[in-house]
Amino acid sequence: MEIKLKNLQQIKCKKEVVLVLPYFQGGEIHISKKEIKKEVDKFSEILASLRENEIRFIISDREKIVFLNVGEKEKWNQRKFLLNLRKIVRFLKENNIQKAILLLEEIIPRGVNLNNLAKQISENILLADYEFTCYKKEPKEGWSKIRQIEISWPQPKKYQKEFEKGKIIGEVVNFAREISNIPGGEMTPEKLAQIANEKFRNQKNVQVEIFDEKKLEELKMGGILGVSQGSSEKPRLIILKYFGKKRDRKFDLAFVGKGITFDTGGLSIKPADSMLTMHLDMSGGAAVLGAISAISQIKVPFNIVGLIPVAENMPSGQAYRPGDLLKSYDGKTIEVINTDAEGRIILADALSYAAKNFKPKMVVDVATLTGAAVVALGQRAIGLFTNLTKIENILRQFGEDSGDYVWPLPCWEEYEEEIKGIFGDIANVGKTKYGGAITAALFLKNFVEDLPWIHLDIAPTMISIENQGLAQGATGTGVRYLIKLAQEFQDIEERL
Repeated sequence: MEIKLKNLQQIKCKKEVVLVLPYFQGGEIHISKKEIKKEVDKFSEILASLRENEIRFIISDREKIVFLNVGEKEKWNQRKFLLNLRKIVRFLKENNIQKAILLLEEIIPRGVNLNNLAKQISENILLADYEFTCYKKEPKEGWSKIRQIEISWPQPKKYQKEFEKGKIIGEVVNFAREISNIPGGEMTPEKLAQIANEKFRNQKNVQVEIFDEKKLEELKMGGILGVSQGSSEKPRLIILKYFGKKRDRKFDLAFVGKGITFDTGGLSIKPADSMLTMHLDMSGGAAVLGAISAISQIKVPFNIVGLIPVAENMPSGQAYRPGDLLKSYDGKTIEVINTDAEGRIILADALSYAAKNFKPKMVVDVATLTGAAVVALGQRAIGLFTNLTKIENILRQFGEDSGDYVWPLPCWEEYEEEIKGIFGDIANVGKTKYGGAITAALFLKNFVEDLPWIHLDIAPTMISIENQGLAQGATGTGVRYLIKLAQEFQDIEERL
């Protein structure tokens, strides 16, 4: 798809191009371009009759126009702007509209950073345009495709650089969605490792290293090996080294993403309905792959290492059992209470390996970790856990700026009591059914030494929900947050 920012006066209205005009309820529409203003004025009665969030497609003698009542101006904000933008794109797709002009200047929210908004516009157009169709037979008329969108915007040249960055980010988020959506029967640990190699083959500033089962045994990564032993698919540890400055072993950031390619729950097996989306349990790993890809293209000036432990959690005669004791890479023994709490176990090895071997200034892990986070937050916010309470508000703002919204939950020492092992050092679930997202986060905290650390529980936002303006399936959650954090790391470092 071709997406362009243009000054309103540069935009040429042609019969084959659809005008899209979002407007505030009850407000007067100001359009400086006379030929558009003249055409819009013909439909003043229709504009007055539309309810909030109602869309009307009108075909006149000269123009094709889509009107959208976005509601009251006083309640308008950046979140609503982006949500309505995605809804517009979905409408264009559903009506097979291939070329459109979006007149957005009238509904720019007050007080927003226009550079950031320009970036988010191109991101969100691409996110709304994405469909997972690779397993469907193409219809005779072909897939509905938007070929061109032009956006009226004040001083477009001034915001072009960020707008182009948004395209890069939107594309890598869709890449993360694509690989997450692939069924678990095809997306094996070996397949994900192959995808990582292919993705970065021609990117000179990224090195890829893959640890196979023999290497994991040599390193005594008992967590990854233990979780994977019930499956015929062998585990992998993917390591991505991005060099944004000197090529040395000094890394500013470590990103660690959970890569469970399919999760049955193991011997603590899930109900059938709960397994339907468990091919998405590798969304954290996909987020790290996507983020490193964008960071390498944008050329963020820091060294960043990404680690993705990859395994399949299956029940069999060889599967790990409740009551087993697994020895992690750092020597701690993990007491297995529930085999369906497997993500934290494989992350334990990757986190401790990152801390010991790369000694980053900060560790960030991203994982579809707990159903408890979904219960606590619903499906609209990522659970944020950190030992950096002084900058919690800044970390929340990164969510607003990136579009991956986060909300903090406590990481208090008092909860540590609940995951003390009886026969091992640490239990993989808490002693009660309450606060599961918190005890899971504290489990991970045990494996990052004393490093500054952020945990993103993306289980709440891994799959799209109704009225979100996205196709069904994976959302690519976490990618944009990791990118934003990398871009702003200098500011964080000064506060550590």
